[in-house]
Amino acid sequence: MFQSILRLGLVSAVSLTPLLTFTTAADAKPAVMSETIRVGEVKAAQDGWCDALINISKTHAEGGLAKSKPLAAEVIDAAYGYQFGPVAFKPTWATGDLTFRDTRAGAVSYFVGGDPTFDDPGFAIGTPGAKRSPWVKCEPEIFVIQSFGNTANAMGWVHIEAADGTTSKVDKTFGYVRDDAGALRIVVHHSSTPFAGY
Repeated sequence: MFQSILRLGLVSAVSLTPLLTFTTAADAKPAVMSETIRVGEVKAAQDGWCDALINISKTHAEGGLAKSKPLAAEVIDAAYGYQFGPVAFKPTWATGDLTFRDTRAGAVSYFVGGDPTFDDPGFAIGTPGAKRSPWVKCEPEIFVIQSFGNTANAMGWVHIEAADGTTSKVDKTFGYVRDDAGALRIVVHHSSTPFAGY
């Protein structure tokens, strides 16, 4: 094709010189994310989320907001992808204009409360209501895992139990992306209570 273009006089041979100069494969050092997110990694991320929830609840029971808020911030920074931009986070106990928590501050507030901008009771602290009981057990039950190279989705339930015996089951959908360090980051988190029927 290049020869026919040259014969037509449309391009000079000199102008094609940069296009015809090749380097060897050894010269190129592309950064490629070549490993597909594995099912085991998604399960480990779900287990890690549950472990973090229990840890935040225990820390709050022992040290209040002064201890649990910094821990919640560390969890958000380690598990969620707010460094990439807005996260699609729809918590269970969020309503109205504050239903969606696309910022880090909104996520931290949802987990432990203590932020007048959001006025959250703090889901990770424990059971709802006046007499809070800390969460002591959390177990994911995953129904679907989809893996698409550098991204993955998981959908199912999370079962949680409080120290006073109260149990809860929450519908959860998580979307993950692998960051440059290889860790999975939550970029979608949708949570709701199971439909009770008509």
